[in-house]
Amino acid sequence: MNIWEILGIEPTRDQGAVRRAYAAAAARYNPEEHPEEFLAVRQAYEQALAFARSAEEPVEVPELTMSEQPLPAMEPESRTAATGGFTLELEPEGSRQPDFPALERFRELYASKQRRDRKQWDLWFTSPEFLAVYRDPAFTAALHQAVEELKKEFPLCKEFQTALAVAYRYRAIVYQDHTEFELEEGAGFEGLQEILQIAVQGSLVRKLQGNDVTLSVAYTDYEELMDLARNGVWNSQTLDQLHWILNRYLMAHLREKSTGNIKTERCVISLRILEFYFDSQPLPEEVYEVLWRVLSLDSVKMGRAKLFYGRLREIVEQKAPAVCEEQERFVELRTAYHDLGSDIPWVGGDDSPRGRELVEQFLAREDFQRAIRSRSFVREEMLPHWCSWYIHPYLIRRLSEIFEADPTLPYAREVVQSVREAERQHELDLQRREEQERLAQRALEEIRPENCTLSDPLFLRYFLQTAFYWAEGQGQQNLYGLLEQDFPSNEGWNRRLAQENFTRTIPLTQTITDEQGQTTEQTLEIQIQFHQYYVEYRLNGEELCNPLLPFWGISGIEDDEIFFLLLPVLSAYQDEYQDVTAYLRERLEHLQLPEELPGRIAEALAGEVACLAPTENGTAILRPARFYRETETDCCCCAWYGNGRLLVSRRKGQELVLLQEFCRWDVTSLDQAARIAQDTFDEVFQPARDLEGIGLCRHLYVEYSGLPSEEYEGEAITPELLEQLLEKFEIKTVTRLEVNHEMVLLWSKRSFFNREVPGVCALLRFDDTSSSWGALLSDWNSYLYAEADTVPQIPFRLGFLPDYAVHQTPKKPIDALVALLHGVKDGNGRWSDKVYLYNQESSYYFAKRALGGFSIERSGGPLLRRKYVIPKIPTRFAWRQPGGPLTVQEMDAAARFALVDQMARFELGALDYLSMTWEFPEEGPVHLVLLHEQDDSGRRDQLVLIRDNAQSIEYLVGNKEEYMEREGKVPKASFGGRMIPRYLLHYDFVLIRDFLDLFFLSLPRIDSLVRNNYAALAYGPKHLTQLGFEEHRRKLLEP
Repeated sequence: MNIWEILGIEPTRDQGAVRRAYAAAAARYNPEEHPEEFLAVRQAYEQALAFARSAEEPVEVPELTMSEQPLPAMEPESRTAATGGFTLELEPEGSRQPDFPALERFRELYASKQRRDRKQWDLWFTSPEFLAVYRDPAFTAALHQAVEELKKEFPLCKEFQTALAVAYRYRAIVYQDHTEFELEEGAGFEGLQEILQIAVQGSLVRKLQGNDVTLSVAYTDYEELMDLARNGVWNSQTLDQLHWILNRYLMAHLREKSTGNIKTERCVISLRILEFYFDSQPLPEEVYEVLWRVLSLDSVKMGRAKLFYGRLREIVEQKAPAVCEEQERFVELRTAYHDLGSDIPWVGGDDSPRGRELVEQFLAREDFQRAIRSRSFVREEMLPHWCSWYIHPYLIRRLSEIFEADPTLPYAREVVQSVREAERQHELDLQRREEQERLAQRALEEIRPENCTLSDPLFLRYFLQTAFYWAEGQGQQNLYGLLEQDFPSNEGWNRRLAQENFTRTIPLTQTITDEQGQTTEQTLEIQIQFHQYYVEYRLNGEELCNPLLPFWGISGIEDDEIFFLLLPVLSAYQDEYQDVTAYLRERLEHLQLPEELPGRIAEALAGEVACLAPTENGTAILRPARFYRETETDCCCCAWYGNGRLLVSRRKGQELVLLQEFCRWDVTSLDQAARIAQDTFDEVFQPARDLEGIGLCRHLYVEYSGLPSEEYEGEAITPELLEQLLEKFEIKTVTRLEVNHEMVLLWSKRSFFNREVPGVCALLRFDDTSSSWGALLSDWNSYLYAEADTVPQIPFRLGFLPDYAVHQTPKKPIDALVALLHGVKDGNGRWSDKVYLYNQESSYYFAKRALGGFSIERSGGPLLRRKYVIPKIPTRFAWRQPGGPLTVQEMDAAARFALVDQMARFELGALDYLSMTWEFPEEGPVHLVLLHEQDDSGRRDQLVLIRDNAQSIEYLVGNKEEYMEREGKVPKASFGGRMIPRYLLHYDFVLIRDFLDLFFLSLPRIDSLVRNNYAALAYGPKHLTQLGFEEHRRKLLEP
């Protein structure tokens, strides 16, 4: 069976007939139930469409049999453009290519000792010799051959490979059985395959960073400039484009060392590419004039400006010396123009006799006569400001007459066109204003069911803006923004329409053919409800969040009303975007739209519809599933993507805000997304809290982000105060709220720079009587069914909490706290309760200190002279009595008790040295060192934490006030015979004991304790830190 038999038509070059035949054939097969047949139809359509587009007869068309395996799907053109689409095909070596001047320096550099000097490669890749031929297929072949000859003696080095990727703008994507290269837009050309043959042989460049990014984008700029030169059309539009490109090379954007931000940065060496362009291309004088003015080359005389732009100035002086002469700035004329704008309204407008007289006087000025002959003034002042706005009708008409009468004036044709466009736009604006006024009157009339049709202008505007709010074309043109400007809906009418709760039901009959060729009919009912901010679709009563119906199958419906009402739930493949756009443009012509809009609307609608992509396991939907809930004033949308992202946004009027605190990155299914969306809507649209009757709140301790804490008791605690504190907690101004010494509402960090910084929160409660505590659950199922060792642990304060005990947003913890203060059992929530059978005292102390954020005293500490609990024993430890030898003990079962005993002895001052070493798979070696001295003035101790993998040595701070004081002189004290900062010494054992208890119970995950323990750790004394990590470490571990 050939393609025409599958489509059921005779061979034809009528593309419309092919599309209609495809629509009819595709409708016979459900892609999920008959994937092979559906794919065969699609392949037949693609081949037939290719035949219809071609000018020659096709080669013999292959037979397609429904029972056989379909041919592999054709690779879409759009996907090739997006990814580069290059898969390496090794070709046999050809004969030697002709040599190029650029190759001489290449061979010399490649075989020299400088071959690993990246700067030398950047100089070669930006040299005039290279740029003159770098896209010449003969050159790339010669370069490939030169590499093949030289690599036997000099293997490819990373420096050359990276510079190659920078210039040719590709990155490698490595699969198990092959390598592909993704190209930047516009990087493809004939001869690139030779470059990729080089790229695949050495170190693969998978990502560029820093200077490499900003240098690579300079080649993109260069190709844009070359396109302008090749086209050879230099008018105001192309010169504006040149202006924008050159703006990227202003002094403020140039960097010796850049971060890789291509919007605001360019690498200094990329100026060499500009120098080659302006030196080598035959460019008209006005191009050099733009270069001269944008980069202010007239002021390039010394210093950095001359270093950067000196060569460009020399080029302009050589190529266009007239440009370098001082240009008149027409300051008085500009002032007179602005004065004219303020004088004309007082004399009745510029179409009044006195107004025209003022305009004619202005046009008769001598400096005006000179200005209209100045290219730069016409291009930079008249065209964008005087001619493009319909402010002074008589003035712009006279400007048009002047430039039309004398075509020799600079940009004469553009001035005339600009004035005509301004007049046309003015007429359109008047028509739109009249139409808006007429529709505003209609919007006040009663809304009936018969108004819900696309023939009604108010409903047409509503439907296009609301049902396709997210639609945008491949050019990133947002449909809502386009319509808001040129075809806006009426907000009041939209709101009243939603209040009427109107719905439409569209029955569809689907014919299904089974494998035996039997056909059956199935009736589907699509229900549509019109809300203020979105249009809701249901299939047989179930909400539709993804497109369900095939675009080409439904396109056969001739009724435009039914077709467009169903369009939001239709889908086609990405590579059909152009065909979908053409088809929609044709049907949009039937609607009552302004004549300039159907094409632009079609592009955006096609971008929404063409959302399918073939995968190994079937078909992927690239459009997110969307869930909505709205009030009269705003709307919340949850958009779930197949990669796990769930983005939450809130729309109020025309303002759209991403609610980052609700966004998730780990949502694995549509059902899970739907549940999370409903929970999110409940939080976003939560009713006002009832804080009356909070008699159970007796004490509050409040900690702020970056501000001093506050404490309240008794009658000072009012509903207004609590509401204020909870509101501040929601925006992370309050980071910890302790209630009645036993409950604590807190964020995962003690301070935030602003509310946008991510964080999680928790509600914890503590019972000092039973030494137990609990956390309000965020995920009951995970708590109940997940294996303990598989539950993710989330960094929280100085420790970790399981993910089922942390909350992405504060709504649920706040509601539970308020309910508890009203006497509701468990605050209407579920809790995880921690009761310790062993090591109760130290474990409870750790929970209050590390997770609850309580102070040492409020946690019942310090635990001085209590037994040490060390769940993760070290691999070895060492100790020394005053004046005695160092004893090293490898750890075994018996040594555990010896370690605890030596810890107690150190706390009592019987040892002057104690160290412990742990070996962890991820953290690597970790060492804890305790140092002690004692004399008549009393004891002095130090605690040092060493992490080998991080190359880090940190000392526990004994006095945070002295440590944080940066203005005064740091007090010093003696330790080990040297004067060191006094804040590194401990004159009692309180802080050291506290840190040891937290440290031992944190192992092996000490990151939170180290990173989030504000001002607790500091660098060591200067005489040790200046030795470097290795020597400093040796002195501590081998005393």
